Amino acid sequence: LGEAACRPGARLDALASVDASLASRIRDFLDGPADDDAWAWTLAGRQLRARLTRFSTGAVLTLDDVTDLATAQRVLAWGEMARQVAHEIKNPLTPMRLGVQHLRRAYRDGRSDFGGILETNVPRILEAIDHLDAIARAFSTYGAVPAERAPAEPVDVARVLEAVVALEQLGVGDEGPEVEWRLAVSPGPRPVAWARTDELRDVLLNLLENARQAQARTVTVAASQQDSAVVITVTDDGVGMSPEVLPRIFEPQFSTRTSGSGLGLAISRRLIDGWGGTIHATSTPGVGTTMTVQLRSAGTDEVAAR
Repeated sequence: LGEAACRPGARLDALASVDASLASRIRDFLDGPADDDAWAWTLAGRQLRARLTRFSTGAVLTLDDVTDLATAQRVLAWGEMARQVAHEIKNPLTPMRLGVQHLRRAYRDGRSDFGGILETNVPRILEAIDHLDAIARAFSTYGAVPAERAPAEPVDVARVLEAVVALEQLGVGDEGPEVEWRLAVSPGPRPVAWARTDELRDVLLNLLENARQAQARTVTVAASQQDSAVVITVTDDGVGMSPEVLPRIFEPQFSTRTSGSGLGLAISRRLIDGWGGTIHATSTPGVGTTMTVQLRSAGTDEVAAR
């Protein structure tokens, strides 16, 4: 099927023999008020971009085979990822190499202060190794197949929020501007959502650290039960993001900063998607940023039963 014309009342047996869901979608479109309908569709292992367009006597179905384009895009994306991973790995390798070379020279020269040199260089080398380990774990988490991940379970969201805020408060007075951390959980039953406790903690810590690095002075973490969802917001008064940057923050872009891999938000979105939730951001330069996480509600009875 390259292009098919569908008229009201026309038989869709041929299309139904190809894919029953396609025939059903066309019927719904012809019976509905919309003038256009576009969606992605897979047929016989091929990736198609489908579009229905209404006209005076019926509708036109256009199918574009984008399999090769999608494959090329994936190859380019992973090629860029590999390039950036290689670049990121060079950062911790440099202090490791310099530290080991310094230790070898000091040992060969019989330096009397070798003990002090050892105590200075070993922590730097271990820190670089930890950084490499963090990059490996981040890349592994991002690249993991969804089926390999543990299933979501009922999580007491308020308890996780209390833990991560308390942890951030331990850092008050450290390097950078002092941050006031505020926690607001809506009254009533404690919000319980489908997630993974450890992974949700990592997601929230990433959001809070991003707020700190955005030079925020006040960060408010809130959670509320809304119908069948638990909504978590992290609002800061930091530098904010421009409209050009905002749409790309969840892309897997490795950072040139030695303090992180740049995969934090990409991993967060992948984890949240796996739980059936969503995450999005709103931001105004010079005003601040709000990150909103919406998770499926599990109900308080779920946690009580565990």
